[in-house]
Amino acid sequence: MKRKYLALFLAAAIAATTLAGCSGKDTGGDKDSSVAGTGSNDAGGTTAKTADELLVEKYAEPVKVHIPLGYKNSENPDTPDSVTPETQTAIKMLKEELNIEIIYDWIVNTDQYEAKFGAELAAGNIPDIMFLSPTQFEDLQSQGALGDLTETWEKYGAGSQKVTSIVNFDGKILDTGKKDGKLYGLSSGGDPTISIFQMWYNKAKLAEVGVTKLPETISEFEALCDKLLTLDIDGNGKTGDPVIPAGKEYFNGGLTDLTTVFHAYGASPSGWFDKNGEMLESGATDKALIEPLTKLNEWYKKGYFAKDFAAQDVWAADAPIVNDIIAGKYAIVPGSWWVSNWPLNDNFKNDPTADWVVGPALKKDGETKPTFVVNKYMVNGYHCASKDFKNPEVILKIINSMYNYGAKIANPEYVKNRTPEQKLENDSYVYHWLPVRSFVPTEFADNYKIINKAIADGKTELDPNVVPNSSELWNGWNSYQAFKANPKDAKAWGFYASRVAPEGGVGRAIADMEIANKVYNEVYTTTPTMIKKQGELDKFRNTTMLSMIMGETPISDFDKYVVQWNKLGGTEIQKEVSEWYNNK
Repeated sequence: MKRKYLALFLAAAIAATTLAGCSGKDTGGDKDSSVAGTGSNDAGGTTAKTADELLVEKYAEPVKVHIPLGYKNSENPDTPDSVTPETQTAIKMLKEELNIEIIYDWIVNTDQYEAKFGAELAAGNIPDIMFLSPTQFEDLQSQGALGDLTETWEKYGAGSQKVTSIVNFDGKILDTGKKDGKLYGLSSGGDPTISIFQMWYNKAKLAEVGVTKLPETISEFEALCDKLLTLDIDGNGKTGDPVIPAGKEYFNGGLTDLTTVFHAYGASPSGWFDKNGEMLESGATDKALIEPLTKLNEWYKKGYFAKDFAAQDVWAADAPIVNDIIAGKYAIVPGSWWVSNWPLNDNFKNDPTADWVVGPALKKDGETKPTFVVNKYMVNGYHCASKDFKNPEVILKIINSMYNYGAKIANPEYVKNRTPEQKLENDSYVYHWLPVRSFVPTEFADNYKIINKAIADGKTELDPNVVPNSSELWNGWNSYQAFKANPKDAKAWGFYASRVAPEGGVGRAIADMEIANKVYNEVYTTTPTMIKKQGELDKFRNTTMLSMIMGETPISDFDKYVVQWNKLGGTEIQKEVSEWYNNK
């Protein structure tokens, strides 16, 4: 069966990449001058090992590590169909090089993971190491289920420049995983620059119908959609089909969501905002939502979205909405910076004439600048260990190992000289089948600038002694070279368009963020009431918002919705986050 790439943003975003690296030169095995561990330099004594030495030190006896897996197919189309999570290269490499034995306690598809994970936790089955959302982290830590990683970090992490650039890239984000001065979670953060949401347009399709200027305002976007409704874009012999692929994850979904429309009005159904300097206000109850909800309801009635869009799950296996995008039924696709890497690359593979680019950030009519709602502190989750696991340093060893291997196999010199056996080994490596995140959050923007400067300077090679030695940097450069050599190479185009192209994901994100008005979500913690009631609140909010967009609930009932949302726990959470905010 042919593999498809089911992306999950961590993220995401997270996204859609194998590994990433840090800025500055990194040889993958360098020794940091900082000392980890104990010992003395006196004659007859022992010399302390550095963190980088400890990270690659092989265990004398096998260390068995139990983990769960939310399965998604490999993003590499060359991964053999016969490769499984248990037989992939990373598993073999960890065993051979570090004597770490990975054991999958259970494996389910990504869309079933949250339910399965919750059921296992309720039954008392806690993995040895795991990646937790902020809410899961707060819940398990408050129950005493997580191990203290303070000494582990000091010994194996703090002295490694490489690992620090991944886990504590700004010198502050690590603190979000601390409770009462002790470290219980190693943070996985993100760069707000690439956290924004975008509109992708197939300029080739639009040119066929006489559209050459991409919309900048809501009115211009609406005019484009009105025109597309009168045309047979997908060639099925009829007009009036939906022109925007939309799904039930209408906000912050990463693909087929409508976040760009909310942001154009300065609104956000999630987050907490400082509007009066006293009590934080919830985006979920902000009256600013009324305008975008009204506009989206108008668009729904016009037929911009499928009538059953609220039932469409973009992350379900073989999702019809994704298949429609790949089949070329849309000239507009809302999503994040990475969507050219999936699923637009599959559309490009079917139609090499496709010319997908990111359009200008939409803004409300009359505004001179776009508005983005971004997290002040972008914490995606935490790497954690069970309190009963005796080797929590395994987390950092795996992060380090995956980072090094990803950089090695993406290096152009290695790729040029590798044997067929080595290529098979590389293609059989799927790092996201492990609960680790080995990327430097700021490098997407940094690498974009490095590569585009090299292109502008006419360079055909990058000096490995000067540029960052990371898989992200090399994969970006390699994709540019491959796409330049073969403009029909869908795999190369997808990576190039997401990370390198000026009209692509990262490129447009950088340009738009430089000029945009920014509204900051101030909260990056989880309170006790959030743990108990946030799930119910989110469900109520989402059901109501979707119902308003579809016209089933009058938008004039917004005040009634706010009253009910507060009764369900919103008022309690507001008090808790405001107290946290004023005392942090």
